[in-house]
Amino acid sequence: MVTVGIDIGGKRHAVARCRTGQDQADREVLRVTQDRAGFDRLDAWLKGQPEPVGRITLESSGHYWMCLTSHLKRGPVPVKVVNPLGAKYFAKSRMSRTKSDPADARCLALMAQHDHTEPRDPLDGVELRQASRFAMTLVTEQARVCQRLVRLVELGFPELGERFDDPACRTAREVLRVAPTAAAARKRRTSTLANANAGPGHRRLGEAKAERLKEAAATSIAVAELDDEVAFEVGLLLDQYDLYEDQIARAEAHLASLLDGELARRLRTLPGVGPATCATLIAEIGDITRFDDADPLLASAGVPPAERSSGRKGADPETSWHMSKAGNAHLRAAAYRMAVVGVTHNPVIAAHYERKRKAGKSKMNALGHCMSKALNLVWGVWRNEADWDPDWGSRA
Repeated sequence: MVTVGIDIGGKRHAVARCRTGQDQADREVLRVTQDRAGFDRLDAWLKGQPEPVGRITLESSGHYWMCLTSHLKRGPVPVKVVNPLGAKYFAKSRMSRTKSDPADARCLALMAQHDHTEPRDPLDGVELRQASRFAMTLVTEQARVCQRLVRLVELGFPELGERFDDPACRTAREVLRVAPTAAAARKRRTSTLANANAGPGHRRLGEAKAERLKEAAATSIAVAELDDEVAFEVGLLLDQYDLYEDQIARAEAHLASLLDGELARRLRTLPGVGPATCATLIAEIGDITRFDDADPLLASAGVPPAERSSGRKGADPETSWHMSKAGNAHLRAAAYRMAVVGVTHNPVIAAHYERKRKAGKSKMNALGHCMSKALNLVWGVWRNEADWDPDWGSRA
């Protein structure tokens, strides 16, 4: 039986073969392009092999592997997509010192000879995964806009930031629309500031807070030389924030249309799990039964702490441990979102956060612990096939 390894490139792929009983793949390597002509050439090459091709193995390099995999899975040969890290360690175990496209293709072909596990559909759930990652990317971009907005507030109206726990919250943003800087706030009427965020279902700033804000603006430490520029940039960032808000709503509505099943309904009983987070959990975790307990799930997201200390560096236990971040970044982002929302809306995560803060943990360190807690709750709901129960969660 011949096994085939394909090293994926942006425009060209390297293809190698390994025959049954061989300790090394053949030196001959086929080069194919990422287009119809290249795919047809690969098909002809596979059909011309002296022995039947039993398996094709390739790496999940970026997004470049998807087009070729979509083509190959329609053929008769099973296709397996492996993590590049797994291929790297297999090459090291073979004492391979060469790093090149042909060498990588030969390594993958040999790896396929030693791999006897049943390959699963490499594109199973790819639509949901793509949609969830796109939605989470929009959330990340909106968070970056918030960070830029906070920086501008610290330059042009620092007193506003002192009066809101989150300077990018809705009420603060509405204040910034009418008074983007301290100088602008001094010129506004108290009633204008007080009516910021007024509207159905919204809570206006109010007269008392508006008065205090004007008093603070009168003695502001803002950088006067940047007043006009800050006002201009704040206006643009607020428009960007609104655009992302609309796009996130549309992306989540699209995700909701793809989430049809008991598992999705059950996961959404967890406070803080909306369509985007739910889709990310389902798409990135895949088959939950591949994890014997919650710890491997946490490890796959890179959430558990890893020690970073050597000699005097990291001697303090509170600073020598950091989140490993050696796992699925998309799953980790979903856990972070669950933790941030859960601090306010999930009683189990909120209590966990308070315990860590009282133990002397920093805000971000405590949130990291809440990310682990959030994934533990996901594990419990998923494996127990039961809706979320706050009493059960607090015992988990």
